[in-house]
Amino acid sequence: MSHPRSLLFKIITRSLFVGGLGLGIVLIPNLSIFDEKLLPEINELLKTPVNPDIEGNANYHFYGLASASEKDAYIVGKAVLHTLQSKHAKGESATLTEQERAELLGSTGDLDSEWPEIYPAAKCSPRESTVCLEKLIEQIKDKPLSNERLLAQLKRYNTIIQQPHMIEDTRLLDYTSPLPAFGPVLYLNRLNQALAYQESGLEGLISRSEMDMRFWRMALVESQTLIGRMITINALRGDLLSLSFAINKLPSLTPAHEKRLRDLLKPLSPHEKNIEVALTSELRLSVNNREFYSENVPEGVSLPLRFLIQQTASVNLYYKETIKTGFAFGKMSPSEFYERAQVPVKSMPFSRFNPYNLGGKIAQSQNWQVSPYIGRAHDLAGLYSLVTLQLELKTNPPQDVAAAIKSSPYKNPYTEKPFDYDPATKALSFQCFEVKDVCKITL
Repeated sequence: MSHPRSLLFKIITRSLFVGGLGLGIVLIPNLSIFDEKLLPEINELLKTPVNPDIEGNANYHFYGLASASEKDAYIVGKAVLHTLQSKHAKGESATLTEQERAELLGSTGDLDSEWPEIYPAAKCSPRESTVCLEKLIEQIKDKPLSNERLLAQLKRYNTIIQQPHMIEDTRLLDYTSPLPAFGPVLYLNRLNQALAYQESGLEGLISRSEMDMRFWRMALVESQTLIGRMITINALRGDLLSLSFAINKLPSLTPAHEKRLRDLLKPLSPHEKNIEVALTSELRLSVNNREFYSENVPEGVSLPLRFLIQQTASVNLYYKETIKTGFAFGKMSPSEFYERAQVPVKSMPFSRFNPYNLGGKIAQSQNWQVSPYIGRAHDLAGLYSLVTLQLELKTNPPQDVAAAIKSSPYKNPYTEKPFDYDPATKALSFQCFEVKDVCKITL
């Protein structure tokens, strides 16, 4: 009887030894003492931190927008960020509890859930539809603005667009941190435009757009996050379609209106189209949260991978595989970028037999596609050209519209060919970078 027991004991102990050896081979290289140092070029890129503590930073108004109407949104926003950053400094998740929301915002509920349902066209996306403003004007006619919360939020929005800066404060925040109230801001942007046109026609719309577009074009340069930049581009798309709608409706334009419209339609500068600021900020967030990520498993990352991730090595990989790609794409002309972006970024090659940072490599094996974020800026630049061409045709009506469009210096940004024109519908357009999006106006 002793022989079978001895054999079983040997099998068990050897199996445990082999299993332990294999586990050790996988886990030991991923001990933190073997982690890489941050790449020198990352240190160089991040050596000058951004300071959001500047007079007139709209970011604090954004964070306070969801607060009760009787509160000062700027003071609330400051307090919210201070609370988040204080928690992060203690090693806690930089998010708000229900009690903290109640104390800071004056409510735990969504105070801005009611009025968007009264005016559903406020949710209309200019990426998907060209008639958002037209629908919203009709809804306001049917139901004039009377909701107290909405009227208070419109006042806050007009305070926001008077601010000279928009610099998101990403210091001591993490992936659990709440975003600013970007959704309601876009709805307020569209309501603001519709209300201005309904009350004062083109004059009111131009006056409102001069303030609105100045703010959002400033934000294109200063915004520190990709989501903030996408919100900015969306707001400007809506503004452009509003101007196009007004130009289309008027039989003629006065010289004064024409001049003001031309000023509003100045082409985007390379600096405004450049995505490097937002990508650098995304990289900074990853670098600054390495220790936090090592102790908190992000949603979507399986628990076993946590023990196979070298945090700094993963940041270096993220920089080389994603951020540098974005930098390179952002320097290309629209046509060069469009051609290059048609080829999908290949999955990052790695060996599953090399256990070092295996979790980080698996997590990043499907490279994040940065090209749509760059393409939307080129789409926006193309829409500026579309509306400018519309203005040219309005102020100097040609005998042959199709021929005028064909000979115009304003072209499709991606193909450098004339814009598409449909005489039956009078639609002037080009194919957006993403096929699902709409880059079109009506002459």
